[in-house]
Amino acid sequence: MRKEIAIGGRKIGDNHPLFIIAECGITCNYDLDITRQLIDTVADAGADAIKFIFWFPDEIMCDKTVMTTYQTVNGPEEVNMFERFNSLRFTLDEWREVKAYADKKGVIVFSTVNSPSGITFAEELGLDAYKLSSWDYNDIPLWKKIAEIGKPMIIDTGPVYTEDVAKVIHLMQDAGNDQSVLLHCYHTKEFAEINMNAIPYMRQTFDTLVGFSASDTDDTMDIMSIAQGSCMLEKRITMDRSLPGHHHVLSKLPDEFKEYVTHMRNAHAACGTLGLNPSPNDLKERKRFFRHLVANEDLAAGTVITDKMLASKRGEYDVSPEHIDSFIGKALKRDLKENESILIEDV
Repeated sequence: MRKEIAIGGRKIGDNHPLFIIAECGITCNYDLDITRQLIDTVADAGADAIKFIFWFPDEIMCDKTVMTTYQTVNGPEEVNMFERFNSLRFTLDEWREVKAYADKKGVIVFSTVNSPSGITFAEELGLDAYKLSSWDYNDIPLWKKIAEIGKPMIIDTGPVYTEDVAKVIHLMQDAGNDQSVLLHCYHTKEFAEINMNAIPYMRQTFDTLVGFSASDTDDTMDIMSIAQGSCMLEKRITMDRSLPGHHHVLSKLPDEFKEYVTHMRNAHAACGTLGLNPSPNDLKERKRFFRHLVANEDLAAGTVITDKMLASKRGEYDVSPEHIDSFIGKALKRDLKENESILIEDV
């Protein structure tokens, strides 16, 4: 798979800035005013993209009686899943308004696509990438159609094994699509089950770009993922945690998201390159605090030097203390004052 891809003209890979996505697939509440505010938030924070979800529940659910429980600021709430998804929808014309507004703000828009109509919407809107969710791995016909389009595929992992991921990577390769980013995500609250080592494992095993999709407002795992090679992060945001619907309680508020973007970009920049590469300021401080050889007392010319006659003192100039053996047992050619540097030509 490619080691560098582009989405919306922005390059993604090891040698490029961290690509940060605001996850708003639920938290936009499919309200145009809220959605515009979220786009404004993403632009103001300096993030790269906003991600939505195209919901077509008739195409993904056969049992319309399924209930689900989600957390709100007021505690758990149970709802009919089909009815909730069916309420989270924009018309194609409304999506066009969303896309036009995001374009104006310089924010990349793409969507999770989990049904055939979602593909139609994505292509009608000219979206630059597809998001594939953790729950759709065995919908091979859907994956094939998306892979054949040839656009970058951002792929959640979560409840899948190596074989599941290998299957869809091979499917992409067979379709001639080599633009994948595998996002580690998890659905557990047990730290011992999170397995952040999945990130370097996927990078090595599938020879692809990797990233992380966060599950809540805590940033610990996000930072860890950057240290392990993530080039892409996805974080939920909301305008107000008390809004009706789910995921709001798990999302960053606008000011928190802006701070998050700054912190994540700083963490990414701090990773640097493989190797020991002191900063210019480290080297400046080295000059101050490393040591050089000096006379430990006043010494007269002709004195035969012993180790007690020399000392190591700051900073780093003249002769390094590592060369002290070059002076021991030799006669001094000139007088030296205490704390005066001793040079090779002095013996």
